[in-house]
Amino acid sequence: MVKYYHCEKCKKVYDTTPWIGEVHAYDGICTSCIAGEQLDNQMQQESTENHEGDNLDTELTETMKDNHKSVQPSPIEIERRLLSSLEQKANDVLSRKGSIVVLIKEIKDNLVDKAKERIGETFKSFDVNKIEAQKVIDYAENSLDCLSEYEDYVDCMVKKLQDNPKMKVKTAITEVFKEFITNLPKTLSKEQFLNKKVILKSVSEKAVKLYNFYSDTNDSFELTKKMGLHPFNEIKEKLSTLPFYASG
Repeated sequence: MVKYYHCEKCKKVYDTTPWIGEVHAYDGICTSCIAGEQLDNQMQQESTENHEGDNLDTELTETMKDNHKSVQPSPIEIERRLLSSLEQKANDVLSRKGSIVVLIKEIKDNLVDKAKERIGETFKSFDVNKIEAQKVIDYAENSLDCLSEYEDYVDCMVKKLQDNPKMKVKTAITEVFKEFITNLPKTLSKEQFLNKKVILKSVSEKAVKLYNFYSDTNDSFELTKKMGLHPFNEIKEKLSTLPFYASG
């Protein structure tokens, strides 16, 4: 299970650690809020210094306020920036510099859910383009459902290849599937076991499909990296087709 660390200012999850049960802690401040506080403090200091001068300082202060407003990104711009940075964020996860749980939640809360709202605001109920836009959201949500399991699968493949450099990637895919099935908790009910098996089978089939797609990549670690990044790049590509993101 996981302990979620929420920013005490904006309440968003900024980190996770393994935990007994699911726990939500509301302490600490995320990097976005820290940056916001630093910017506010800087602007307050500059504003105070400017007011100590003559009437020309008043005009300068107003100009700075306008500039401050202009540099504040709009909500749609924040979403576009997150969308454009998905590959780098996924790279961080693959190189163990980030949490897959946090990234999945960030994509869901700050992209997929926001895109749903924008679809409602952008399209009329009878607009045929609304149906196509909803298909994009459905695809993204389906991709997120098993993304954590898929990344765990690829991570275990990488470990096997590191331990045995002579091992083929396709062999690693097969061995990881067998190990995952074997290591399923014995305490699971029959229904839970079958559900887990279906998810693992789906994840394994996805790994095989992407292996075939990138099989012309000679270096096994470069191949597995492409396999790991692929779902994020597909989500990015699909969401980028939505008119309110594509026009940015």
